[in-house]
Amino acid sequence: MATDLKPGLPVRGPVFLGLLLVLVACEALAGDWKITPTIAVNETATDNVALNTTNKSDLISDINPGIRIEGSGGRSKLRFDYQLHNLIYAQDSSRNNTQNALNAFGTLEALENWFFIEASGVISQQSISAFGGATSTTVNTNANNNTTETSTYRISPYFRGSFGSLADYQLRYNLSSTSSKSNSGFDSDTNELVASLKGVTALASLGWSLDASSQKVKFGNGRSNEADRLRGVLSYKVTPAIQVSLIGGREANDYLTVNKESHSTKGVGLDWAPTDRTQVSVSREDRFFGKSNNYSFTHRTAGTAWKYVESKDVSAQTNQQSSVGLGTFFDLASSICLSILPPSSTAAERAACISALLGPISPTNPVPGGFLTSGVSLQHRREFSFAVVGIRNTVTFAATQTESQALSQGTGTGFLVNEDFSQASNIRQRGGSINWSHKLTPLSSLTGTFSRMTSTGSGGATSLETIQKMMNLNFTTKLGPHTNAGLGARHVITEGTTSYTENAVTGVLSHQF
Repeated sequence: MATDLKPGLPVRGPVFLGLLLVLVACEALAGDWKITPTIAVNETATDNVALNTTNKSDLISDINPGIRIEGSGGRSKLRFDYQLHNLIYAQDSSRNNTQNALNAFGTLEALENWFFIEASGVISQQSISAFGGATSTTVNTNANNNTTETSTYRISPYFRGSFGSLADYQLRYNLSSTSSKSNSGFDSDTNELVASLKGVTALASLGWSLDASSQKVKFGNGRSNEADRLRGVLSYKVTPAIQVSLIGGREANDYLTVNKESHSTKGVGLDWAPTDRTQVSVSREDRFFGKSNNYSFTHRTAGTAWKYVESKDVSAQTNQQSSVGLGTFFDLASSICLSILPPSSTAAERAACISALLGPISPTNPVPGGFLTSGVSLQHRREFSFAVVGIRNTVTFAATQTESQALSQGTGTGFLVNEDFSQASNIRQRGGSINWSHKLTPLSSLTGTFSRMTSTGSGGATSLETIQKMMNLNFTTKLGPHTNAGLGARHVITEGTTSYTENAVTGVLSHQF
C-alpha cells in the first residue's frame, strides 16, 4: 500500500500491515468491532498551486475513500484508519496523483499474561527540508516538491512476567522500517533488543531497575550505526508523593567516531506527585554527548490542562517528524484530553473531548515541524501545550522548539547531498499554534487557527532561515447522522530561504457508511 519490497531490506509495509490484521483477526470474532467505510470529496481553489513565486492558480479535487476499524477482541486491540487520496488538477493534468494516509496500531496477547505482539503503521506527507516552506500534512494537495510520502512500520514482540516477588521482567524485540518516495537514501531499518528488570528490596521504600538495549540502524545511503546501553536506577520513596533516584551505567556507540567508543553514565532523578492532578519529573545524566536534562510537568483543573516536556537524547529516526515536534494532532489532542479528564472518564467522553479539540483538523495531520535526514542526530526538544475547555468554546495552545545537531559517523557514506544536515550541522525549529473552536449550534462549529514556524540553520557555508505563518478559518456542520460538510479559507506567508504567499478556499463533503 505504501512501498514496494526492496532487496536487502528485511520487511516493508505490506508485510507489517498483513501481520497486523492477521493478529487481530485471530480474536476479532470474540470482541466488539466497528468497521466504518468513508468517502470524502475536498475542493481547493488556490492562487499558488506550486507554492512558489510563479503564483499559478488552480482548482484541485481530492476524492478520498477510506476505512476505519476500531475495537477489541478477547485479547487484541486495533485502531486502523486508512485513506486513499486521488488528486485531480483542473489546469494541469500532469500533476494528477494518488497519496496514502494511514494511522494504525494493534496489539495481541498471544499467550495469556506472558507473550505479546504490537504492530503499527503510519503513512503521511512529510517535509523533506526544514527550509522548504511546506508544512507536513496528511495530504499535500499543493504540487510542492518539498513534501514526500513517508511510511514507517514497526513490529514489536515481547515477553512480560515476574520472578516471583523478586522482580518483574520484560524482553522486547523492535523491528521498524521507514521509507520515503522522494529518495531511498532516507530509508532506514532498525533492529533493537531491549531487556528490563524492576524489583523491590527488603526496605519497602527502596526499589531498583536495570535496563539493557542493543540497537543497529541501517540507512538507505549505506551508513549504519550501532549503540549498546546498560542503565541501572536505585529509587527511594521519601514520602508517598516524593521519590528520588540515583542513575548509573555504561554505553557504547559509533555516533561520534568510526569505531565504537564506550562511556560511563551517571545521574540523579526526582519525581513529585502532590495530587492526582499534578505530576513533576526531573532527571539529569552525564552522557557521551554532555548533559542530558529531562523534565516533565502536567497539571489539570476542571477545565484546563497544562503540559511541559523537555528532553535531550540521540535520534536515529530518518523521519524527524517522529522525534521533532508534537507528533500528530490526534496525539496532541489525546494527551491534552487525558490531562483534562479524570481517570474514571469513559472512552466516549475521551472521544468527544478529542473531537472538540480537533474540529475540522484531520487527526492524522502531523503538528508542523520536522524534516527528513539520513543519519543520527542529537535532539534537544522543548514542548508546551495548554488547553481551556468550556461549554461552547475550546482554546488550545501548543509550542515546540527543537535543536538538532548532526552526529553520524559510523560506516558508509556521508549525509545525502543537499539534505539539511549537509548544508547546516545545527538546525533549530521553533513553532507555535493557537486553535479556537466555537460551537455555533449542536450541529455546527467555527474554528480558527494561527500557526508560526521558524527554521534556522548554522554551521554551514551559509546561514539558512525560513519563517512560515499560516491562518485558517473553518466552518463545519452535520447535514445528517453520517454526513458532514465544511467550508474553509487559509492564508500562508513564507519568507526567507524560501519565499511565497498563498490564499486558498476549501470545501469538503464527507459521509460515513
